[in-house]
Amino acid sequence: MRIPCPRCQSFVVPGAQSCAWCGASLLQEATPGSADPVCAVHPELRSLHACGRCGSFACARCLRKGARDEPLCAACHDRVPADALPWDRRDELGTPRAYWQTCVAVMLRPTATFERARPVGSVGSSLGFAALSNLAASFTTALVYLAILLAIPSAMTEGDNVSAHGLRLVGLGVFGAMMVMAPVMGMLVALINAALDHVVFRMDGTGQPFEVTLRANALSMSPYLMGLIPFCGMYGAPLWALGLRIFAYRSMHRTTWGTAVLGALAVPLLSCGLLFAGYAVVAVVGAATGFGK
Repeated sequence: MRIPCPRCQSFVVPGAQSCAWCGASLLQEATPGSADPVCAVHPELRSLHACGRCGSFACARCLRKGARDEPLCAACHDRVPADALPWDRRDELGTPRAYWQTCVAVMLRPTATFERARPVGSVGSSLGFAALSNLAASFTTALVYLAILLAIPSAMTEGDNVSAHGLRLVGLGVFGAMMVMAPVMGMLVALINAALDHVVFRMDGTGQPFEVTLRANALSMSPYLMGLIPFCGMYGAPLWALGLRIFAYRSMHRTTWGTAVLGALAVPLLSCGLLFAGYAVVAVVGAATGFGK
């Protein structure tokens, strides 16, 4: 069921409070004495659409998107239970199996998975998923590097006065440190990325709590499982994860595609822009200094 914008007649997503096409606010004040329907919860606001379940009139603030894309009022939406992801059932399935099934569902069926998923989860659950994802992303590649290092013949290091035994101990130490730091870095990166993305959502007027942004950000790291394939998985997974983050934000924040794209890409694009600008400044200063000499 499609809902037209009162101003430009473009279709809007239930839950949005402004039109993604013309920018007009969907929260319109009711006109006293008018025959236009008003919201059952906020009578001072005009109804945007009727609830597809109970028929009550609802304003843009009260409308929600159901599992089958139908518009629901807030009361009916809260009564419809969202599906638990395998990761939410890890006590029943076991952590490895729950993680594997969640990653496969997110990577192969992102729209259906995120539409049915519970938007809110505990911070510990989200950080745990991010930690496992970052560990999976680096484990196999680090193991291959370690195997190459251990396979170096002693004769190749003697000419450089390097102890083969000492070199192997260093390699084992680096591998161990990476396995300890990978989960920690995964949690830190997820926290920082989610916090920055949440600032963008707040600036855009999205009212979901930080836990929703963190959960969506962590679940979008599912392609890091491809890191079990040496080299290619580790370096290609972040791009796949960035695309999935758009799907996650759209469904779990109950927002439009435009807002989801903005929330997922604004910080990475801004970071790249600042990085290139810094390189350009260094290059210009270096060229000017060299020219002056």
